[in-house]
Amino acid sequence: MSGCRSITLSLMVLVALLVSLPAQMVWAQGAPITAVTVAAHPQSYTGPCPAKITFTGKIYVDRYPMTLNYQWQRSDGAKGPLRVMRVPNDSTRVLTVIEHWQLGAPGQQMQVWEQLRVRSGNTDITSAPATATINCR
Repeated sequence: MSGCRSITLSLMVLVALLVSLPAQMVWAQGAPITAVTVAAHPQSYTGPCPAKITFTGKIYVDRYPMTLNYQWQRSDGAKGPLRVMRVPNDSTRVLTVIEHWQLGAPGQQMQVWEQLRVRSGNTDITSAPATATINCR
């Protein structure tokens, strides 16, 4: 009986190794993310509210093909949905993603920020936050 358990355990370990191997190979051949930046437009707003701030993220990649996940994070603690982007070839080395945020009410003054978190394989990079100052009339 112990011989059967040993064989079963060995088969389970072998299956686990074979299942994890393709993920490791994708990382070894995949495209790392070299940088992530974010800019706010406008950086300063004065006028009627709600104000609409556009955050533009740039994701710099080095090799292809690859799949990456990205998520917007903002100063009020909210996080956007986790999104998937596939890059099939080297025709694009800089990927652009855009997020719009409408906020503010009459009389409010605030400074807000958004940053972009990007993941692919073992690479996980978060941009520096891009800030915007809002003065609502």
